[in-house]
This record gives sequence, C-alpha cells and structure tokens, in this order.
Amino acid sequence: MAQPVPNKTAWDLTTAAIMPGGGIAKRPLHFIIAADCSWSMHGEKMQALNYAIATMLPRLAEWERAQENAQVLVRALRFDNRASWHIEEPTPVGKVRWTPLRCEERALTHMGAALRLMASVLTVDQMERRALRPALILITDGIATDNFETGLAELLATPGGAAAIRVAVAIGQDARPQQLAKFSDENVGVLHASNAEDIPDLLMAVSVAVSRMSEVGADKANLTQQLRQHGYDPTDDSIV
Repeated sequence: MAQPVPNKTAWDLTTAAIMPGGGIAKRPLHFIIAADCSWSMHGEKMQALNYAIATMLPRLAEWERAQENAQVLVRALRFDNRASWHIEEPTPVGKVRWTPLRCEERALTHMGAALRLMASVLTVDQMERRALRPALILITDGIATDNFETGLAELLATPGGAAAIRVAVAIGQDARPQQLAKFSDENVGVLHASNAEDIPDLLMAVSVAVSRMSEVGADKANLTQQLRQHGYDPTDDSIV
C-alpha cells in the first residue's frame, strides 16, 4: 500500500499527464497581477510599474521555455474606484503584449473589490485539476478604501486563493504593511519598494522567485528568504 507523502497539498500531489509520444504535459501556473490605479499612483510610479511589468513578462517567458514543469498563464486586473480585468483570459506568457495601465483621476483604492475579482477565477470550477499553486501579486501605494477584509475572506475561501503563493508589494511610505500582511504569504511578508526606481528590480525578483517555487525539487526556503530581503525594515520607525 502506498504511503502518503508528508507535507504535501492537493496541488503538489496532482499526477503528471503523459502526452502522446511519452512527453510530460506542462501544468498550468496561473500568474495574476493586481495593480493599483488610484490617483496616488499617477506619474512616475505608474510609469515605473508599467515598465516593470513589461520587462518582467519576457523574463517569465524565458524561464517557462527553460523548464518542463509549468506553463505560465497571465491575467492582470486594475483597481481604482472599482476592479476590472486588464487581461481577462489566462494568456500564455509568451503571447502577452503589455498595454500600459493608466490612473483614473481622483480615483480611490478599492482593493477589496480586486481581491473579490481574483477570487472569482480561483474557484474549483475555474481551476484545472492539474494546476500548480497560483501566484498572486498585489501592488499598491496606499490603503484600501473599501472593505478589504470581506474581499480577502472571499479570496481565501476559494481553493486557488487559499493555496496560492500570495505576495503583496507596497510602494512608498503610505501603504500599510499591517493590512497587506493579511494578504501576503506569512513566510514572505510584505515586500517594499521605497520609491518608483525600486519597482522594476523588485517585481523582477518576485516573478523569478514565485515561478521557481513551482519547480520540482525547488529550494523553497531559500527562495522565500530571497524575497524577504525586499521586505520592510523592522527597525524603520517611519513605517506604521
């Protein structure tokens, strides 16, 4: 009788599919970006974010081609006075052509709505049985102006949302790490770009780490530690 594998979830135990001819079919890795488009993001922050995402995606495509385990499928959503899809269909990363996000004048930060929109595509009927743990990246420079807690509860109530590698990226000094920490994987914490110039390097580090976590035999502890190096400095009294 086969012995159970310790410390594994249903996402890890899914059987690999054999393709005709004997190859192994790649497993879907859903990569969802949720970007703050409130008015506080306008100017150099939004320019840096668009550049960062446009630069990150080709690197993700290179990684996908270099390994045999995962097929990266990208979605993106924006949130301001509401949440809406920027890339609605799960699109192979090599086919994504990034269209720059733009800020809505005087718009607020409906982050809770963004989490509910994420949740809508991470339910049992929306996720493939063979899918790897999704990667969810939440990027903001502020605090939620709607019901963040309700949105987070809806997200974590879905199998995909609960199992996901969730990473919150805070930009500048106005985001609230205590709120974002409720979203982010507890082993990673909240990552921090202190200014617009830090955004591209930080998002590149995030994309590389979360994608490599899906590799067979990946040193997840080491990858997590690499991400934590970009977290908030606990000795910085200016962070509240």
